[in-house]
Amino acid sequence: MCQTHQGSWSAALILNTVVTLLLPVSGYAKGDWKLFPLGDTHHVSKLSDKPTRFLTKGDIPDRPRLLLELGDPFLDTGNLGAGFELPTGAVWQPRLWVFATLRSAVQTQEDRQSPINPTGERITEWVNRLDLFANLQLTGTEKLIIGIRPFDKNRPGQFTRYTFEPNNNDGFRSELNADVRTFFFEGDLGSLFPNLDPQGQTWLDFGFAVGRQPIQFQENILINDFVDSVGIVRNNIRLPGISDLRVTALYGWDELDRNDGRTNPQSDMFGLFLSGDQSKNTWNLDFIYVDDSLPNGQGDAFYVGFVSIQRLGLLNANFRVNSSFAQNTDTAQVGDGTLFSIELAWTPYTSDDIIYLNTFWAIDNFTQAGREPIVGGPLGTFGILFASPNIGSFASELISFSNDVAGGALGYQAFWDNHRRHVVLEFGARKDTSGDGLDDYGFGMQFQQAFGRRCVLQLDAYYALQESRDDATGLRMEILIQF
Repeated sequence: MCQTHQGSWSAALILNTVVTLLLPVSGYAKGDWKLFPLGDTHHVSKLSDKPTRFLTKGDIPDRPRLLLELGDPFLDTGNLGAGFELPTGAVWQPRLWVFATLRSAVQTQEDRQSPINPTGERITEWVNRLDLFANLQLTGTEKLIIGIRPFDKNRPGQFTRYTFEPNNNDGFRSELNADVRTFFFEGDLGSLFPNLDPQGQTWLDFGFAVGRQPIQFQENILINDFVDSVGIVRNNIRLPGISDLRVTALYGWDELDRNDGRTNPQSDMFGLFLSGDQSKNTWNLDFIYVDDSLPNGQGDAFYVGFVSIQRLGLLNANFRVNSSFAQNTDTAQVGDGTLFSIELAWTPYTSDDIIYLNTFWAIDNFTQAGREPIVGGPLGTFGILFASPNIGSFASELISFSNDVAGGALGYQAFWDNHRRHVVLEFGARKDTSGDGLDDYGFGMQFQQAFGRRCVLQLDAYYALQESRDDATGLRMEILIQF
């Protein structure tokens, strides 16, 4: 009986939160209530044939400054520094920009079982994350990026935090560190060696990046990780029926995180990624092979992903298939499986609101080639209920891993105040097709409001019905500040 009362109280609290947030922004308080579209509307007219006035510096607000700007400021007006010329003919104009994003959240979650919380006991915490970057910009294409996250150690339970619940783990915990999370150089061969092609007519324009860098393909479904790697890309390849073909080759040698959260410093990753634009659609075809160096090839696997992106009338539609093929038997690192998904989105007339329906079906056990430990599973791209907040011990509201499961998310995102305020309302479900009887259904809400030019307030709430388990609830309040 206590569990029932507690679940009812949580559901009522979440419903009250949703109503409280929506009434001030829906137009009800102004006496002009409208049901649809929920967000701001605007008059739609034909393009004007009259010229508009050119906006001058006085019409545009002054830009917010970064933490540190040495050399030419970031996105400022005025003349650029002359720089200096290299023997290769390249002209470098060094600029150092330092910027950061600070996230601080108070969050609570109960009866959501996860690897970090297998019993599903209530976890309540105040948790912090700082992403600090230095960008040494040499030209428009050449730059060196270094980044650290001094408040966490890139594991769900290893963030600088104060824990209120459970009582046996309460108190302050510091996870301060100086580990380098991002460190890479990127550029273009044609820009580095312009003397080799003064007319710009040879195939010298190859982009490249080398170092510890984010590798994300198929909307983070195929891989979502930071990997020590080198990549080479060629853009603007023309073929019959294809206006633009992009080809990327990638080799990674370290920092690849597998499906079990383990990092193998001896794993090798080889990738080939293709992207093409055609008259009616854009497509991506991606291949990855991982040699994990475990005995008997237990961690070796081949991955392939394909997506077609197009308009279907008023709908934006993505049709996607991703597969993983273990070269030996299924292990904690890799599995055999295929994930099919369809993503549909529509914007109501006269508004910028978005209605979306994302569905998926996983046959057997699809696993990602690489997954950063704090980001959750491959289903995280399909809705706020499946996405991890990537901070602290708060797991995704519905399980985001793709092992014999079907489901989806139906949501509505509304915008107000020139997109400075938005609300997402979402219903999600996952059906366990393995027969274990672990179906989940949930309702979630997310509210964001910008304050000034650097701060965003975010509120999240959800209630989930879990078959054969107690209902799960969660609330979050987060402040994000950009410097």
